[in-house]
Amino acid sequence: MRYPDFWQRRGLLARALWPLGRMVCAEAARRRRRASGRVPECPVIVVGNLTVGGTGKTPVVIALVEALRAAGHTPGVISRGFGVKVGIEPVDLAEAVDPSSCGDEPWLIHRRTHAPVVVHPYRREAARQLKARYPEVDVIVSDDGLQHHRLARTIEWVVVDGQRGLGNRWCLPAGPLRESPAVLDEVDAVLVNGDEPSHHGAGTRGVPAWRIDFRPQGLVDLFDRTERPITDLAGQAFIALAGIGNPARFFGMLEAQGAVIETHPLDDHAAPTGAQARAWLADGRPVVMTEKDAVKWPEIPTRAGQVLVVRGGVDLPPALLENTLKRLQS
Repeated sequence: MRYPDFWQRRGLLARALWPLGRMVCAEAARRRRRASGRVPECPVIVVGNLTVGGTGKTPVVIALVEALRAAGHTPGVISRGFGVKVGIEPVDLAEAVDPSSCGDEPWLIHRRTHAPVVVHPYRREAARQLKARYPEVDVIVSDDGLQHHRLARTIEWVVVDGQRGLGNRWCLPAGPLRESPAVLDEVDAVLVNGDEPSHHGAGTRGVPAWRIDFRPQGLVDLFDRTERPITDLAGQAFIALAGIGNPARFFGMLEAQGAVIETHPLDDHAAPTGAQARAWLADGRPVVMTEKDAVKWPEIPTRAGQVLVVRGGVDLPPALLENTLKRLQS
């Protein structure tokens, strides 16, 4: 879904919807209070958000999985698989043939980390299947699921978009929140993507909060999978597309690298049509996109340099990783 502009301010439309938003916040708070306090069979780290739309969770999940593995753990990932229909049985990414059966984000996480990934809308069932199939997994990372309280968890991280923040700080449909901003005072860590936490009221009541930034590392040519330096963007004209939660963040990063871009924002998780892709390829300018978009790109490039994918990631704060590893050992 698109993120409407009125969610960023408390205008007339937001105020008219505020009573509904208050009900949503109250119900979310009730569910959080009634969440089971049971200890999960395997440590579970939830990487979620308070807002509708993407905040940059996927790079955080990838970085966390890689850090856990470097520390000697065997992590596995569970996810809902946004926009796909999963049957009774969870989908194991080792058996998935393309993103249409599991979702673009789980597909990307599996390809980047090679960790076991299981998808199901009921994350408790996904976790059960993950442990049954991969008993060596000793830490489960939940991609999203902060509000999925049936899943017991050991640690909760919240990722906040540094550009949009918490919007007008009201719950759906008056604002972008799934639950009250007071939850930021109850989780284990807050990560603000691209801005200082203090600008968003994070880290003021004892919950550790850090700034993280997406760091572009290079370009991958979809024609032959060769890698190019990110400096190849400088001074060149591109058609740029992004089907992520906040396309403006990606476009701004391209411009910061010196690229001259014609932007084509898509809805989060959306893919371009074949007709759109063919028209952009016929334009003559290279098409540049995110890794998440690349897994859904519908046309095979016919020559080098036609379609470029920005590859990158985030660096997790060492203190956050240290605290997390200590929690897992306790």
